[in-house]
Amino acid sequence: MKFKLIYQGTLKIHPKKRVQHIHAIRSQLAPQMEKLLSIPPYSNICDYIDGKNGLKKKDIVRHVGGIDFVPVISPSLNLLAELDIQMLHPELIGTPRADIDNRMKTLFDALRRPQNEHEIPENADRGRKMHVLLDDDRFVTKMSVNTSHWLGAKNPDDLLVIITVNIRASRGTMDNLAFIV
Repeated sequence: MKFKLIYQGTLKIHPKKRVQHIHAIRSQLAPQMEKLLSIPPYSNICDYIDGKNGLKKKDIVRHVGGIDFVPVISPSLNLLAELDIQMLHPELIGTPRADIDNRMKTLFDALRRPQNEHEIPENADRGRKMHVLLDDDRFVTKMSVNTSHWLGAKNPDDLLVIITVNIRASRGTMDNLAFIV
């Protein structure tokens, strides 16, 4: 099962306010994840969260720092992710600012739920649900990154990141049958 996530903005290498920067990226991706969970077969995940349709409620939602994080890729459903990342940037290839590895670390931190309350900024909107791709980035089993020059960039620090996510089951169960293709 494949889908795409789109992020446009900065992916700072060593941001001064790292927690806020990562949360801002997570907040831009969250509505896409929420929309995904409204479309079958991904909406089946919500049935397990709510215990609808006679399905046993799973421990998917994680409460961290006053926010309920809802990951699509969760150990409760034995799901894994393969990521194909296309990063378009205004920089010429080979320039000193094209630091892919640290940008990927920032992106991976934004794709997963925070592990503790210190990873959530003080000004975060608490008492709500936030949808994320990963419960933890250890559930990524494959990743490829392609970079290219973005001719349409209006800001020299902006990136356009297109993330193709392929969901796989780590083991087939009745809970993840819809994702075994």
